[in-house]
Amino acid sequence: MAEEKFNVAEFEKKYVARLQDRTLDWNVLKFQEEIDPKYKRAQMRYIGRGATANNDSNVIAAEHFTLSTMVLPAGCIGPLHLHDDVEEVFFILKGSVKSLIQEVGKDEVHEIRLNERDCISSPPGVYRGIHNDGDEEALMLVMLGAVKPNLPTYVEGSALEELRIQRAKEREAIINGNK
Repeated sequence: MAEEKFNVAEFEKKYVARLQDRTLDWNVLKFQEEIDPKYKRAQMRYIGRGATANNDSNVIAAEHFTLSTMVLPAGCIGPLHLHDDVEEVFFILKGSVKSLIQEVGKDEVHEIRLNERDCISSPPGVYRGIHNDGDEEALMLVMLGAVKPNLPTYVEGSALEELRIQRAKEREAIINGNK
């Protein structure tokens, strides 16, 4: 049996994602921005679709994790959220931001300063967020440790968690044919 020759063009088509082919998605987290304008930020997906699972055919298919970048405008906040199933990595490519960490059931939010090329890995079951408290845009790489992570939850009683619960009920009604 003859061995097939490696096809670098096919490999590149399947496994290379170029910046020139990406677009910033300012709508992926628009539901958060509708709660509070300070949540406005953009995602650019490279590997997998992330926890939001937006329909993006221009990504490298994920096999074990997702990878994207986030544009963080000056003053923006990525709200505290919890992934129950995966660790999440924030790697600062440009700028300086505060990483926000909160234990479940606790009120205190811990702030950890991250500068360019600093990294934080948040384990499952810990609330995490980000705040660009500077005057300039920051750029961050985000990696989630699963092909399709569960949708995150937000701090109990927050407007975002109330919206998530409402959307989950509406989705369930649609699935069950009640809407």
